Amino acid sequence: MLVKSFKQECASFVENKINLLVLFIIPLLVVILLGVELSKGVITDIPIAVINYDNSSFSRQLVEKFDQNETFKVTSYPANEQELEKLMKNSKVRAGLIIPENFYNDIASLKSPTVLMVYDGSHLSITSTAKAKATEILLTYKAGAAISQLTGRLNMSYKEAYNIAQAFQFNNRVLYNSSKSFEFFLTPVLLAGYIQSAIALTATVSVDQKIFYEEKMTRLGYASGKVLFYTLFGSLSMMICMILQIGLFNVPFKGNLMNLLILTLGLSFSVSAFCVMISSLIKNRMVCLVGGAVLFIPNSAMAGTTWPIISMPAGYQSFARYMPFAHYANNIRDIYLKGTSLQQIISDVSYLFAFGAIILILTELVMIIADRESEDKEVMDDDLQGNIHTGIPLDI
Repeated sequence: MLVKSFKQECASFVENKINLLVLFIIPLLVVILLGVELSKGVITDIPIAVINYDNSSFSRQLVEKFDQNETFKVTSYPANEQELEKLMKNSKVRAGLIIPENFYNDIASLKSPTVLMVYDGSHLSITSTAKAKATEILLTYKAGAAISQLTGRLNMSYKEAYNIAQAFQFNNRVLYNSSKSFEFFLTPVLLAGYIQSAIALTATVSVDQKIFYEEKMTRLGYASGKVLFYTLFGSLSMMICMILQIGLFNVPFKGNLMNLLILTLGLSFSVSAFCVMISSLIKNRMVCLVGGAVLFIPNSAMAGTTWPIISMPAGYQSFARYMPFAHYANNIRDIYLKGTSLQQIISDVSYLFAFGAIILILTELVMIIADRESEDKEVMDDDLQGNIHTGIPLDI
């Protein structure tokens, strides 16, 4: 029955062009769209407004430092804070630089004036990028101002002034994603999240319960054939898209394709098994489709794709770790960027296959029970028909 069910699903898949579109064509388009959308990798040209109350040569040079940096683009010079807030509220700018009056004179008088940076907190990815780069620019400029004062007032050499201004130095090193590219961070898991949803949307309507009444066949192995089909074809779609993503958009891949395939088979198996179970339990196909969509479309966001599970509430952390995608998302990212080996992720791979196996066994048990109930119903119907034809009275 397993082989027959698999062949039936293949034939149905060829006939039903919507499934082909959902599981193969749209994922390829998603690869292209994500590759183009995130091609820069980092956020640049953040619109920033400048209020320069000082307007000295020194403060204008500071503004120029911001404008020359690729992260920022000075687009507005509002007259006051109220105008700046209006620009930010209307999303015309995402950051603001406010330089106080007598800025340069206060530095020369050792009064330590304050430069204020204002950020639009409604867009945190822009805010975090802008804040990191602005801090870097201001620290560099601050050190330059201190060196200038020390060489001018105390007649120090530049090297002496530099060593005093920079009491200690520090360096940053980012491993595995040194460019801090959002493309490298997001595209593998976003693609996987879509294909997981595609498997869910197609597998949840795969079981045709009418077929058993028409062909009088046993249900044993029927669910396994469906699960096998969507495990293989879901994994095939995922691998094609990921290879295209690596080759076409140069997303770095340091791992082993076989490890990626094994992990992907685990996810596809667990998702397929769960969705076929839904399809076997619920007769209404529309309800199945909605159930699959509700469970798996938001699943990628709920399972730590962008917001880490370690930062979620303790109770929710326990719940999230049961989700198959929680055992996939960070691991696929690690395979891409770190070259993580199969031994390092074997516990998560084992969980995915164990999850799928348990669900599949439960589904087959449901099928066997349903098959027996169907046989009992047929026997009762035959007895009922026989009693009617022979005229034997029925006990009610």
